[in-house]
Amino acid sequence: MIHRELGEETKRDLREYFQDRDYMVIAVPRREPARVYVVKATRAVETARRIHDLSPGSAVALGRAMVGALLISSLVKHATDQKVLLKIEGNGPVGTVVAEADGKGRVRGFVENPKAELYTKEVDGVKKVDLSKIVGKEGTLTVVKELRMGTPYTSVVPLISGEIAKDIAYYFVQSEQIPSAVGIGVLLSKEGKVTQAGGFLVQTLGGTSEKVIDLLERRVRQLPPVTKLMEEGKRPEDIAVLILEDLEPRLVGLKEVEYYCPCSEEVARASLSLLSKKEIEDLTKRGPAEVVCRFCGRVYRFSEDEL
Repeated sequence: MIHRELGEETKRDLREYFQDRDYMVIAVPRREPARVYVVKATRAVETARRIHDLSPGSAVALGRAMVGALLISSLVKHATDQKVLLKIEGNGPVGTVVAEADGKGRVRGFVENPKAELYTKEVDGVKKVDLSKIVGKEGTLTVVKELRMGTPYTSVVPLISGEIAKDIAYYFVQSEQIPSAVGIGVLLSKEGKVTQAGGFLVQTLGGTSEKVIDLLERRVRQLPPVTKLMEEGKRPEDIAVLILEDLEPRLVGLKEVEYYCPCSEEVARASLSLLSKKEIEDLTKRGPAEVVCRFCGRVYRFSEDEL
């Protein structure tokens, strides 16, 4: 594990190493049991938008879900095949939203309706995306953790806002009993491309002093939107320092982030093997079969002989 003061030298090293790549930092105050995760996922979300040819509304919904999955996956073991699946089933026009991230920082996802409309609302004279109208305020958020220890851990909580970040914070409190603050944002250009995407997760643990809990709560409330900070040039480590200012922040973890789909011809073939004999026979009557991956759009074709 990394243990390094999160000062100017460390920030310079991170900037030189990651440059424009997506990544996550994990930081803690020196003397208090709390943790802060901050992720930049701009390239990963733009890749998802391009692969699925998403409308602005669908891009924002899937992007926030992907960032949310990355933040939740930060709690599973790094460099393993443990992974987290986040599924949001709301009553909004985007339909079901699915995002999956693993311990290595690899993330992927898809939405039921890739052409959902983008809704906005005015807050203090500024137009902002109204995600609750895209996702819907009624429905469920399901988190499935595959820890490779037998049956996956599954938790289902009701949506409380449709804004995804608030729903994830509610999940942490209800299912894991960990007080958490979550901020997630996706910013688009006028052409609909993703220009910024990222988020943070702040958690206090048993033994955190009331003084520090109050301080962190105040910092999170006063923090500008994460995409605004990123537009101003702030990187994940800068945002972590803003949250942990005066608490002697230390860097304890790093993770590179990328859009990645592990699908293969073998996986597609295995999915066909789950079909019944009659279903296979019906497929052969129609000629070659195609299996399309919902996460990346790859098409795998199988001849009649292979079927």
